[in-house]
Amino acid sequence: MKNSSVVERPHSALVVTAALVVALVAALASGCGLETDKANQYMSRAAAHQDAAEAILARLKSFPAEWEALFNVPSVGPAQVTAGRQLTVDREADVDAFKAELVQWEKDLDPILELNVDAKVKEYIRLKIAAIDAWKSYAEDYLIPLIKSCQGMVEIIAYGRPAAEQAAKAEEIAGEVAEASAKLQECLTAEQRADDYFGDNKLGK
Repeated sequence: MKNSSVVERPHSALVVTAALVVALVAALASGCGLETDKANQYMSRAAAHQDAAEAILARLKSFPAEWEALFNVPSVGPAQVTAGRQLTVDREADVDAFKAELVQWEKDLDPILELNVDAKVKEYIRLKIAAIDAWKSYAEDYLIPLIKSCQGMVEIIAYGRPAAEQAAKAEEIAGEVAEASAKLQECLTAEQRADDYFGDNKLGK
């Protein structure tokens, strides 16, 4: 679990920045009547879920460092086991909350595809939804299994299982870290694809 890249990201944001959201809302003004109002309402709600997802992801980013701080010590005892159990429970709850925000974010963006707005705006929304779906898979298919493996490691330590069993579990976790890191890059690529489309098509102009 020393590889913090499992949940860290480059400077490219997971979510659209506040300025980008404002720019997109301005672009949506090309709609007419109530369609524009509806689009703005959906974007405003989506932005709130983006912010919430970002806050949760910040906590998830701290997991590798927290894990290492607990167990990278000369001697692991009951205090570390208790803290490790609580840490994995807390981070599992964070992943569940992260997934819930992603679902709501997508739910707020999806109706824009049915509104009277520019076709390029709709394509941008499709790309954002594709990125959200990638993040949902990252959380469910990669982070949750990784955290559960860490929970398993805590119990192996707690019950004083042989060193060979601990080593095998550590190797399993290392493999999951690598897989999660690869999936993370897919998510970032999907995000970048949407952001590049936004910029290339001058949607905020």
